This record gives sequence, structure tokens and C-alpha cells, in this order.
Amino acid sequence: MAAVRPLHDSAVAEFTNQTVRWVGRGDFQAGALLLMVIVGAVASRRVRLAGAWGLLAFAVSGAAASLVKVIVHRPRPWVTEAAPEMWVGYLRAHDFQSFPSGESTASFAIAVAVSGWFPRLRIPLVAAAVAVAAARVLVGSHFPSDAWAGAILGIAVGKWVTALSRRQERRGPAAKA
Repeated sequence: MAAVRPLHDSAVAEFTNQTVRWVGRGDFQAGALLLMVIVGAVASRRVRLAGAWGLLAFAVSGAAASLVKVIVHRPRPWVTEAAPEMWVGYLRAHDFQSFPSGESTASFAIAVAVSGWFPRLRIPLVAAAVAVAAARVLVGSHFPSDAWAGAILGIAVGKWVTALSRRQERRGPAAKA
């Protein structure tokens, strides 16, 4: 963090916050996945399913990251205030929910789940997830280990969702009805 501290309030961090960060925001991610479901309902079954399974990855990764955040209750970088006195206080204390990075978790989960349907998009999707994780560290919201843990958790969730979708596809249309 000492290496990134000088960049925290710089033009680089502001540029990153205004450009890369929005890709990791939940409202953007959920909206893009919902759009895939809607467009896919008309145009392509594959796009619809990628969006739907991506939404599942988004939801599960968010729940998993939130659970770990509350259990670990790690302070964010540069937090100097005292920790809540009671455990319940950590549920509302955003400053003490740094580990893992939720945006990194969701970005990697979505990248893995959607690339299971569109393998040629794997590199750009993972590159976007890496950029989101790096941006979270650069703007001072997370420690590097928060972003790494989010990536690992997100990849695990994405792989689980991909395996689940493949198992569902193998069962065929009769089993889905």
C-alpha cells in the first residue's frame, strides 16, 4: 500500500475511478447481465443463458463476499477510527468491510461464468476483472490482498456456476420443464 499511497489522491486515481471503476459497480454489472437476458430472449438462446448464469454468479459472489466481509471485518486502508465495540456494529460499518473486495469478487465470477458460454471472450472479460481489482487498490479502497482474495473467491464461484450450467445443459430440455 505504501507504493500506491502517493497515487491515492492523484489524477491517475481520479481517472481510474471515473473510467475503470464503473465496470465493477454492481448496478452496471447487473444491468449488463439483465440486458443480455432480454436481448437473448429475442435474439440468441446462448446470450440469454450466459446472462442468466452470469446473474447467478453475480448474486452468489455478492452473498459470499458479504458473508466473508462480516466475519473478517478488516478495516479499509487508511481507516484510523476505532473499530465498533460490538460484533453487530460490523454489519453496518462499511469502513470495516474491506476483505475481500466485493467488486473484484463479482467481476471475476461474472467473467468466468460468461466466458463459459463465450470462450473467445475469456481474455477480455478477465482483463476487465483484473482492471477492476487493480482500480480498487489504486483508489485506496482495498489492500492488494483484498483484491486477490476477491479474485480467488470470484473464480471459485464462477467455476461453480459454470459447472452447474453445464450439468443443467446435459440434462436437456425435458429435465428443465
